Amino acid sequence: MTPAQQAAHDTAMEAAARTLGHACTFAALHATTTPLFQRTMRRPQSAPVLVRVVWPGVLLVCDPKTGDVLAESEPGKPQQLKAGFLPPTGQSPAMRRRGAP
Repeated sequence: MTPAQQAAHDTAMEAAARTLGHACTFAALHATTTPLFQRTMRRPQSAPVLVRVVWPGVLLVCDPKTGDVLAESEPGKPQQLKAGFLPPTGQSPAMRRRGAP
């Protein structure tokens, strides 16, 4: 690659990175009001759950009756459980807020 070609390549890469940064900010501002995807998943011998994908690519599994988050992924890694995630323990939401065992 000639120096002129390398300079053109570098300029194009910088422009692409800038555009991606602007698009990321734009998406973050406008994708927060509703899930990007939401469907009820019915499983054999289990209660149905609500599956959502929210910005920035987080997969959530929720109890449709209580709204409890049953599982949450790392952003962009739908099969990886979020570090530090604590699933509900069967307590009422008020008990969980107080930190009761």
